Formats: sequence, C-alpha cells, structure tokens
Amino acid sequence: MMSDAQKIAIYPGTFDPMTLGHLDVLKTSAAIFDEVVVALLVNPEKKPLFCEEERLAMIEESIREVCIVNVRTISFDGLTVELARREKAIAIIRGLRLITDYEAEFGISFNNHVLDSGIYTVFIPPLQEHVHVSSSMIRELLSFGRTDLSKYVPQAALKYISAYEYKDLRNR
Repeated sequence: MMSDAQKIAIYPGTFDPMTLGHLDVLKTSAAIFDEVVVALLVNPEKKPLFCEEERLAMIEESIREVCIVNVRTISFDGLTVELARREKAIAIIRGLRLITDYEAEFGISFNNHVLDSGIYTVFIPPLQEHVHVSSSMIRELLSFGRTDLSKYVPQAALKYISAYEYKDLRNR
C-alpha cells in the first residue's frame, strides 16, 4: 500500500559558495524526493566568504538556472536532525565526493540515527567531473586571484564571486 505522504528531504550545508557539485547532488535529490529543502547552515563559529543573504540568493538563482521546481531554501542554525523533524523530512541528503568525505559523513549519519531513527541519511555523489570540487577549494583559488571559476560553480554563483573583493582572503 502506497502512502500519500510527501517524501521530503533536507540538503544541509554552508554553500559558501554554491558549486556545480552541490547542484549535481541537488538535481539527483529532487529526482528522488517529492520535495527537497536546501537548508543553509548559519554557524556563528564559521566565517563565511559570503553573507547569509548572498548564499541564499546564490542557491535560489542556481536552482532557477536548472529549472528544479520541487526545491525550496531556508536558513537554520542548530542540529540538522531537529530541522528535519520540524520540516517532516524522512531523509538528510549528504554529498559524498571522495573517500575522505565518507568517514566524517558516516559518523555524522550514525549520530543522527541515534538522535532520530526515523530520519535516514542518503549519500549522493556529484557527477564525476565535479567530484573534486568543494567550496573550500573555490575559496582557496580565489585567495590566489583565480577568478575564472566557470568550470566549478553555477553562473549564479559567478555573479556573486565577480562582485567580491578578494585581496584579503588569505588573512581569513
């Protein structure tokens, strides 16, 4: 017997900036779930390159670029599993790029399962051509003055990146 309940997933992250790898994971997630909530983590311990409003706009514009309709964005602080409960999500999406991601993400998924065994962690890799791309790599390239990042980030992110002053990035 099929349930009429919507299958909602949370895709959390700092998205600083949004990458083509993030977009790959999001496209796959949107194909699997009825709704995907991209949850921008606002962590006061981190010093993001882009402010919360810029990152939300980057995500929303990137979603429109690729015409994904069953996705919405929010920002949050706190535990992802608590957000998933509030949003009535059945899954937390985690992008896995390389084997080094697996160990950390696997530990987090175990902890989330202990906190709420009814919320599943789903690991989704980006496409092979984006498996090496990370937001921290983008920020590092920017710190060295590299600004042609069209192979790494969506067009919407390029707009925000090109408007940013990078001369002080190495001191962050």
